[in-house]
Amino acid sequence: MTDDAMDFAGRVVVVTGASRGIGSELARAFAQRGARLGLLARDIGALKRLADDLPTEVTTFGCDVSDPAETDTAIKGVAEQFGRIDSVVANAGVSLPSHRAHKLSDDVWRRVIDVNLTGTFNTARAAHAHLAATGRGRLVLTSSIMARVPRRGLSAYVASKAGIEGLTRALAVDWAVDGILVNAVAPGFFDIGLGSAFGSDERLRTQVLAKTPQGRLGSIEELANVVMYLSGDRCGYLTGEVLTVSGGYGLG
Repeated sequence: MTDDAMDFAGRVVVVTGASRGIGSELARAFAQRGARLGLLARDIGALKRLADDLPTEVTTFGCDVSDPAETDTAIKGVAEQFGRIDSVVANAGVSLPSHRAHKLSDDVWRRVIDVNLTGTFNTARAAHAHLAATGRGRLVLTSSIMARVPRRGLSAYVASKAGIEGLTRALAVDWAVDGILVNAVAPGFFDIGLGSAFGSDERLRTQVLAKTPQGRLGSIEELANVVMYLSGDRCGYLTGEVLTVSGGYGLG
């Protein structure tokens, strides 16, 4: 993909869950391509430190996406700061210590669903009017390879990510008339963020690589390239799709 295809000069991009892991690396990738950024996460201190390190104009908001009022306030704050929002990457998510489904606590189930699925919906709903106003709005949701190839003991996480894939298709249908393209990425295993345990634990790493035809974990640059494509102007006739970035995990 050429540099021109990744040019975000003039675009305002919001990234949720941007204080660490994949979210912070996506923020760096967008900043390097010239985007102005609205960064949202619960850890405002980490957001501010990240913003100070980025070569672009950044505004930050402390926000728990499971709270619709906080999410709406943060999204409005970004729009007020920059005068527009062109792209939103709903990346915020949690994967709490869990158990097989029959031993899963109500609290863990609710928290995972509240953040991952309801939080994604809250973000999308808050962003709708701003994305529609630009005439070239892009919304990218974050699923997971686990939505289709689950591992044992992750029922809440898997359910939340499968819900995001359904939500992607529903929003694409609802918002096509508003000029908003809605797609999702489904990352496989990357040695960063929620996937870092699979990179640092030799047993888990061996299990993952045995099911990954490419025989390696992914690099953040490979994921960022897909997210940026879905967030930009070159993505003009693609909506309601889930692009899996997993090295073929589960195929063999």
